[in-house]
Amino acid sequence: MIAVLCAIRQEVRPLVACMNVSNKSDVDGVILYHGDMNGLPLMVVQGGIGRENAIKATSRLLESTKVDLLISAGVAGGIRPGLNVGDMVIAESVGYSKQGDYDSEELQLESNFVCNKEIVQLARQISNRLESKSHFGNLLTVGKVVSQASTKRKIGEQSSFLAVEMESAAVAEVAHEKGVEFAAIRSISDDIDDDLQLDYDNIISDEGKIKTASIALGVLKNPKSLALLSRLNKQTKIASKSLACFISKLVPLVYDNNVNSTP
Repeated sequence: MIAVLCAIRQEVRPLVACMNVSNKSDVDGVILYHGDMNGLPLMVVQGGIGRENAIKATSRLLESTKVDLLISAGVAGGIRPGLNVGDMVIAESVGYSKQGDYDSEELQLESNFVCNKEIVQLARQISNRLESKSHFGNLLTVGKVVSQASTKRKIGEQSSFLAVEMESAAVAEVAHEKGVEFAAIRSISDDIDDDLQLDYDNIISDEGKIKTASIALGVLKNPKSLALLSRLNKQTKIASKSLACFISKLVPLVYDNNVNSTP
């Protein structure tokens, strides 16, 4: 069984649209979509934003379901030139940094996880067949949203990482402990020049969900933020559709090659 773990509904929705969903369940706040993609077993999970929610979601998933291959998927922020909205990032490894200040401190890594090499090779096979551009390299999981373009640029300049996000290393950590094969595939929702000046601490709940009421209140206080929110929403939709397209091509290839994904 292949399982794809995402953080938010915007990432999950296009993937679920590619599936035949036989059952939807809620396990302690973790939403599980059971079904198939063109007859091939697939589970999509909405686990919430951030490390703690990713650990919880991965643990609940692996406690309830026999998973052979777990893919951490979703959107990410590009931190190197040449990565554009909708581009794919297929991780060869995932690093984790929990530091709070990336502007005045050198990047410090807590851990690093190698992704399944066969999945990376299969991803290379399909990358040239799709409209979206694919990048292969290292992904960085961080503890907070990296919103400023200057911060993204600094992280990229002092490391080999291509993009930043907030869950993949946590998913990899639990998968490694449970002996489950792991891969990470992301789509770029904001590039290196994108400044995302929003109060993320206020609009992301402890459960890792977007607080729409807080966003609405923020717009009332600062109407100029509406344009940024509209643009970010549009870019997230583009990235999520690109991600769903890529995953829909990858899943049959994984099953055809019997890469730890017994139907």
